Amino acid sequence: MSKSKLYYFADLAIAVAFIISALSGLVLFFAPSGYQGGRNPYYDQTVLWLSTHVWSTLHTWGSLAMIAGVGAHLALHWPWMVTMTRRLLRDAFKPRQEASRVRPEGDPA
Repeated sequence: MSKSKLYYFADLAIAVAFIISALSGLVLFFAPSGYQGGRNPYYDQTVLWLSTHVWSTLHTWGSLAMIAGVGAHLALHWPWMVTMTRRLLRDAFKPRQEASRVRPEGDPA
Protein backbone atom coordinates (compact mmCIF):
# COMPACT_ATOMS: atom_id res chain seq x y z
CA MET A 1 0.00 0.00 0.00
CA SER A 2 1.31 3.43 -0.91
CA LYS A 3 2.03 6.04 1.72
CA SER A 4 -0.71 8.34 0.44
CA LYS A 5 -3.35 5.57 0.71
CA LEU A 6 -2.15 4.71 4.21
CA TYR A 7 -2.39 8.40 5.23
CA TYR A 8 -5.86 8.61 3.65
CA PHE A 9 -7.22 5.59 5.55
CA ALA A 10 -5.70 6.77 8.83
CA ASP A 11 -7.31 10.20 8.38
CA LEU A 12 -10.60 8.59 7.34
CA ALA A 13 -10.60 6.50 10.52
CA ILE A 14 -9.99 9.63 12.60
CA ALA A 15 -12.84 11.44 10.82
CA VAL A 16 -15.32 8.59 11.34
CA ALA A 17 -14.34 8.24 15.00
CA PHE A 18 -14.70 12.00 15.47
CA ILE A 19 -18.19 12.01 13.94
CA ILE A 20 -19.28 9.12 16.20
CA SER A 21 -17.79 10.78 19.28
CA ALA A 22 -19.21 14.23 18.49
CA LEU A 23 -22.70 12.97 17.62
CA SER A 24 -22.93 10.74 20.69
CA GLY A 25 -21.55 13.55 22.85
CA LEU A 26 -24.25 15.93 21.62
CA VAL A 27 -26.96 13.33 22.23
CA LEU A 28 -25.69 12.69 25.74
CA PHE A 29 -25.38 16.41 26.43
CA PHE A 30 -28.96 17.21 25.42
CA ALA A 31 -30.66 14.01 26.62
CA PRO A 32 -32.39 14.48 29.97
CA SER A 33 -30.67 12.60 32.75
CA GLY A 34 -29.70 12.98 36.34
CA TYR A 35 -30.14 11.89 39.89
CA GLN A 36 -33.40 13.04 41.44
CA GLY A 37 -34.00 12.22 45.09
CA GLY A 38 -32.79 8.64 45.06
CA ARG A 39 -34.33 7.65 41.75
CA ASN A 40 -33.74 8.50 38.12
CA PRO A 41 -36.91 8.70 36.02
CA TYR A 42 -34.75 8.88 32.86
CA TYR A 43 -32.84 5.65 33.55
CA ASP A 44 -32.32 3.72 30.30
CA GLN A 45 -34.10 6.36 28.26
CA THR A 46 -34.27 5.87 24.47
CA VAL A 47 -32.96 8.73 22.32
CA LEU A 48 -32.92 8.38 18.53
CA TRP A 49 -33.71 4.64 18.71
CA LEU A 50 -30.83 3.85 21.10
CA SER A 51 -30.68 3.80 24.89
CA THR A 52 -28.48 6.30 26.69
CA HIS A 53 -26.23 3.41 27.75
CA VAL A 54 -25.61 2.54 24.10
CA TRP A 55 -24.92 6.21 23.31
CA SER A 56 -22.46 6.32 26.21
CA THR A 57 -20.71 3.18 24.95
CA LEU A 58 -20.52 4.61 21.41
CA HIS A 59 -19.08 7.81 22.80
CA THR A 60 -16.42 5.98 24.81
CA TRP A 61 -15.32 3.67 21.99
CA GLY A 62 -15.48 6.41 19.35
CA SER A 63 -13.25 8.60 21.51
CA LEU A 64 -10.77 5.77 22.10
CA ALA A 65 -10.69 5.03 18.36
CA MET A 66 -10.02 8.70 17.67
CA ILE A 67 -7.14 8.74 20.18
CA ALA A 68 -5.66 5.63 18.54
CA GLY A 69 -6.09 7.19 15.09
CA VAL A 70 -4.36 10.40 16.13
CA GLY A 71 -1.54 8.34 17.63
CA ALA A 72 -1.16 6.45 14.35
CA HIS A 73 -1.29 9.72 12.43
CA LEU A 74 1.49 11.20 14.55
CA ALA A 75 3.57 8.02 14.19
CA LEU A 76 3.16 8.05 10.40
CA HIS A 77 4.12 11.72 10.15
CA TRP A 78 6.88 11.66 12.78
CA PRO A 79 9.83 11.97 10.35
CA TRP A 80 8.20 15.00 8.70
CA MET A 81 7.52 16.63 12.09
CA VAL A 82 11.14 16.14 13.20
CA THR A 83 12.46 17.58 9.93
CA MET A 84 10.16 20.62 10.07
CA THR A 85 10.94 21.27 13.73
CA ARG A 86 14.68 21.19 13.05
CA ARG A 87 14.26 23.50 10.06
CA LEU A 88 12.12 26.00 11.98
CA LEU A 89 14.47 26.03 14.96
CA ARG A 90 17.50 26.40 12.70
CA ASP A 91 15.89 29.32 10.88
CA ALA A 92 14.73 30.93 14.14
CA PHE A 93 18.26 31.05 15.57
CA LYS A 94 20.11 31.78 12.35
CA PRO A 95 21.67 35.25 12.34
CA ARG A 96 19.71 37.51 10.05
CA GLN A 97 21.48 39.17 7.18
CA GLU A 98 20.55 42.78 6.80
CA ALA A 99 19.31 43.62 3.38
CA SER A 100 21.51 46.08 1.58
CA ARG A 101 19.84 49.42 1.55
CA VAL A 102 19.16 50.75 -1.87
CA ARG A 103 19.55 54.50 -1.77
CA PRO A 104 17.43 56.57 -4.02
CA GLU A 105 19.28 58.79 -6.42
CA GLY A 106 20.44 61.99 -4.78
CA ASP A 107 20.25 60.61 -1.20
CA PRO A 108 23.43 61.83 0.59
CA ALA A 109 23.27 59.24 3.39
